[in-house]
Amino acid sequence: MPAFLLHLWNTPYVVLTLATMMWAGHTIAARISVNEISPMLLMELRWILCLLVLIVFCRKQLISQIPLVKERLGWVFMMGAFGMAGFTVFFILAAQHTTAVNLGITQGSIPAFVMIIGLVVLRTKISLLQICGLALSLAGVVLLVSGGSFSVFKSVQFNVGDLLMLVACLCYAGYTVGLSRRIVMSPVLMLAFFSAAAVVTLTISSAIEYAQGNLVMPGLKGWLLVIYCAIFPSLLAQLLFMRGVELAGSNRAGLYVNLVPVFAALFAVIILGEVMYFYHILSLAFVLGGIYMAERGKKALVR
Repeated sequence: MPAFLLHLWNTPYVVLTLATMMWAGHTIAARISVNEISPMLLMELRWILCLLVLIVFCRKQLISQIPLVKERLGWVFMMGAFGMAGFTVFFILAAQHTTAVNLGITQGSIPAFVMIIGLVVLRTKISLLQICGLALSLAGVVLLVSGGSFSVFKSVQFNVGDLLMLVACLCYAGYTVGLSRRIVMSPVLMLAFFSAAAVVTLTISSAIEYAQGNLVMPGLKGWLLVIYCAIFPSLLAQLLFMRGVELAGSNRAGLYVNLVPVFAALFAVIILGEVMYFYHILSLAFVLGGIYMAERGKKALVR
């Protein structure tokens, strides 16, 4: 690997920011995919393609790691089937029952869940500065999803969709914390085994979609979206995020998830032609400021 790329690979804020940018790109792809391919099928095909790519390039290494995976089979299945795939399934189900405002607010709870699970399960210490950083970053997300007008919260009511979204956030927070107990294995190989588990969950989800008569097979644009989602949000972003957790720990890495709605808004302006408002810029400043404070808080704990 060239020295420049190696430096980036070893820099936590770079790999984590790139991962969130790719996940934000997936949000745009999901909007474009409406009527092009059904949601569950898109998720299933993206992970199948991701798995096939990994098998083609790493099949010998994967075979050699099977005995190690068998020793932690339950952990591997939970990470892939309930962590990566679980978030997608519950997010899509939640979107059928609640508003975009509620979805955005609830998704901002992921870093908080990461810190809480880390504190309870791993006894991870949390500094006051990290808590303040989390609060500031969450405020940025709330500002973004509210469209700069907090009056929208007057009519917010929680329903089954909000509860489903909380389950989705718990899935990904658990996945983030679970990476701290990772197998001693290359992230590329670990992702392949996670992908196999994710495919199991999403195949069942697609079967349910078919049984309900909601399955939409992809055309040319649909397949292009599948390829994009398989390479960037699935393959590259997951590898970068796993590397970020390895370098920075689950608490700091989890906080970067708040960048996803911010980048999604920016991409919507650039790609979809939506309007950029001042609150977008202010939201980004809050989120980045919160991440900076959490980073400083982590250093304070180390001293």
